[in-house]
Amino acid sequence: MMEFNWLGVLVATILSFVFGALWYSPLLFMQRWCEESGVDPSKDMANPVQVYLSTFLLTLMSALTLAFLLGPYPSISNALMVSVLIGVGLTAASMGINYQFAGRSQMYWFIDAGFHVCRFAVIALTLALWP
Repeated sequence: MMEFNWLGVLVATILSFVFGALWYSPLLFMQRWCEESGVDPSKDMANPVQVYLSTFLLTLMSALTLAFLLGPYPSISNALMVSVLIGVGLTAASMGINYQFAGRSQMYWFIDAGFHVCRFAVIALTLALWP
């Protein structure tokens, strides 16, 4: 069984979570994402505790998966390569298929897929740099 740096995985999860808050904030893509998705930012979420808790747990799952794929001591270059391949080649491409059939805009896909590509890089870099 592979050993994980559990603290590194937890820190990577937290940093990815914070990155998501920035990505979807008014500083970056919140307004455009709301326009593209049809979400009204002035309305409260139905169940914010469930949304944020499940988001955190799913992000933890992503960090654990990347930690497993990268191994215990990944180089920065390998970590970035694997994260970009997963982000672009699997996640963004798969999302693109769904977005095309759902009739969603390319901008909406770019914002969401771009987030996942970047968050995988954040996780991978954290895992590579964590002592």
